[in-house]
Amino acid sequence: MRAKFWIPVCLLLLILAFSGCNGDSVANDDPLDGTSWTLIAYRKTRSLPGATITAAFEEGQVHGSAGCNTYSGAYRVNGGTLTIEAVAITEKACLEPEGIMEQETLYVGYLTAAKTFRFVDGQLQIFWSDQEALTFAPQD
Repeated sequence: MRAKFWIPVCLLLLILAFSGCNGDSVANDDPLDGTSWTLIAYRKTRSLPGATITAAFEEGQVHGSAGCNTYSGAYRVNGGTLTIEAVAITEKACLEPEGIMEQETLYVGYLTAAKTFRFVDGQLQIFWSDQEALTFAPQD
C-alpha cells in the first residue's frame, strides 16, 4: 500500500519540477533589456540641441537614432561589462544642426567601443575607457 501512495506523489513532484524548465521562467540577467534612453552627454560634452540621440535595448539588440541616421546592432551584458557589435547605420547626410554628422560619428564610435556600464542617479553611463562615458537619461 505504501508503494501505491508514493508513486503518484513522486510523479506529481516530477511534473512540478519540470514544469518550471521552460524559457519563461529563466531569470533575465540583463538589466538593460527593455529600457530606452536619450543621450544627454558624451565625454562630458552636452549633445547638440535638435539632434536627439537614443538607445533602446531589446532582446540582445540595441537600436535608435544617432541624431541624423538610425542604427542597430547586437549587444551582450555580462555582469557590468557591455559589448556592442555589428552596428549597422543608415547613410543619410544632415546639414543641421551644425556639427551633427561629427557628433553622430563620435557617438557610434564610442558606443561600439563600450566596455562597461552602470546606473547612477537614474541615468545610464556607458564607458569606453576608465573615465570616458556616454550619459543617458531615461526616455519618457
